[in-house]
Amino acid sequence: MADTYPPTPPPSTPGEPPPPVPPVSPATAPLPWEQPGYPFLEALYETAKLFVTVPTEAFRRMSVAVDLGRPLLYAILLGWIGIIAGQLYSIALRGVTANLLPFQGAEGFAMGTGASIVVMVVAPVLVLLGVFIWAAIVHLFLMMVGGANAGFGATVRVMCYGTTAQLAQVVPLCGGIIGTVWAIVLEIIGLAKAHRTSQGKAALAVLLPLALCCVCIAIMAVMFGAAIMAAIGQAGS
Repeated sequence: MADTYPPTPPPSTPGEPPPPVPPVSPATAPLPWEQPGYPFLEALYETAKLFVTVPTEAFRRMSVAVDLGRPLLYAILLGWIGIIAGQLYSIALRGVTANLLPFQGAEGFAMGTGASIVVMVVAPVLVLLGVFIWAAIVHLFLMMVGGANAGFGATVRVMCYGTTAQLAQVVPLCGGIIGTVWAIVLEIIGLAKAHRTSQGKAALAVLLPLALCCVCIAIMAVMFGAAIMAAIGQAGS
């Protein structure tokens, strides 16, 4: 009795198109803001939404090799929105105060309003300076705690996307506090992902310079108070 074997599949026809490539998972796709050809406003909105709703996934999708121009532009736009919102609330609050305390006069209100307008105009420059200065400080502390496993550019990118927290400025009165806490959380998550380090080291890199700044301010306040008390004592003697 002859042996039987399963039928051999026919060879593929020359020139037959290859099988379709499986689609890329949304969790591993680049950020919309970093995808070429993505509609500008839609990319801005979708990227900001990712950092608001799923920041861990958003930083996982962040590229550490893409040109810095895109992250910096993102930081300018989101930071500008936050600064404008904050200054508009400041102008409104100043107007209410001027109505309640008329002795302050319209001149002081006009000067404060003019200063707010200047801040809104130069906001892009302020955002860029803030991103690079803060990134340099945090990267230095990250190196000190042994968590800087990527270059300075990775830290700059984290700080750029961390400006998403500036959207909290649209909340009246407490928006600044919410934005500050939110930015710290985003930066810790982003540094841990970008540098492939622990969140503990990332937290130390962000919180240590803030704590050092608070200590310096407290020391200066104590010294200033002591100087005032000494001056009062000398005047009374």
